[in-house]
Amino acid sequence: MSAKSSHVSSILRLTQKPQTPVSMKALLDSGAGRLLGRRNSMRNSQLESQPSNPVPIKKLALLQTASFLRREMPIRFAHRIRDLEKLPYELSSMPSIKGIQNDYLRSADEILNIREGYDSDEETRQVLMNIFSRHGDTLVEVARGLQEFKTSPSGMQVLGGTNDLSDLSEVHSWLDRFFISRIGIRTLLGHYLELSEQIENPKKNYVGIICRKTSPYDVCLTATRDAQYMCERQYGESPEVEVLGRIDLTMAYVPSHLYYILFELLKNSMRAVVEHHSNSGIIGSLPDIRVVIADGEDNEDVAIKISDYGGGIPRSISKKIFSYLFTTAGPVSPDLEGLEDFGRENPLAGLGYGLPISRAYLRYFGGDLVLMSMEGHGTDSFVHLSRLTDNEEPLP
Repeated sequence: MSAKSSHVSSILRLTQKPQTPVSMKALLDSGAGRLLGRRNSMRNSQLESQPSNPVPIKKLALLQTASFLRREMPIRFAHRIRDLEKLPYELSSMPSIKGIQNDYLRSADEILNIREGYDSDEETRQVLMNIFSRHGDTLVEVARGLQEFKTSPSGMQVLGGTNDLSDLSEVHSWLDRFFISRIGIRTLLGHYLELSEQIENPKKNYVGIICRKTSPYDVCLTATRDAQYMCERQYGESPEVEVLGRIDLTMAYVPSHLYYILFELLKNSMRAVVEHHSNSGIIGSLPDIRVVIADGEDNEDVAIKISDYGGGIPRSISKKIFSYLFTTAGPVSPDLEGLEDFGRENPLAGLGYGLPISRAYLRYFGGDLVLMSMEGHGTDSFVHLSRLTDNEEPLP
């Protein structure tokens, strides 16, 4: 066995260890230093190394988070490498998929080589920052790998010349598991990096990436502006958006997650409204999209409904709307150069990832996404945000 294959095998042996699921409550409590008592040995060793300069609680909380990530991230990366190896239809042999595997292998190796100790904090931060950046375009790279599969001998044999991946249920089940796991990795790394930044530059109401007073209304307004920008750039016009209900509501959530979800849904609704009214020859201003934010003190969820008059979705394809690579906006574009995972400059529609990724974000913290459509009329999208912050990650 070569030195390289032996090294890979040693990292893959980490898959024998279970991943440790976390919850939003755990992220909030650990980031605020409320779990320090559970790791007294770590805390005491840190304090003893700095006897004349007591370590602030926020710094100790950051050290505790870093200690967890040094143990947990190599295990998660090893599981993702193994997942990529198990892709059906020889997809794991595609160049872009192999590139993702190599990146995970490199990231696991870098974390395993971080020095232990109080003075390793800056090294840990730099390593994790580099890893966070390295894996920033994984979604696009997976899409690239699937494009490579279409033109490969094995792909042409499986697809029979149809060039349509939307019916490969095994691939979609795999993608669902993989991307939920990826959301977990990005959440943990991003949370640590934000905690590190907030030691010197505190952000009001924030603990890492979580805002304890996230306003769905404010996030919706931002998502609306960006979706209208993209719609107007492509079509020259966009419908207005009316927001009703609990516009005063705030809750603990990750604003960037909620933004992506609402942006995708509003973007889809705007495209549907413009195209439906253009194709139908209806003259006059575009009908508004209506957003309703609903909540009650005893509710399990905060619910957000987005209603449009975009003509709805035919029942024959409604079962495919949460399939990766399926899109009602035409064929998936093969041109992936310059795209970012969630960039504002991305095409208005076409990659076929928006709805399933939005649902994955919601399910990550115990929520869900449901669509109800009436062909010829429009679509209602129901976003369910769990108010229970102790839902653990749904790790595969």
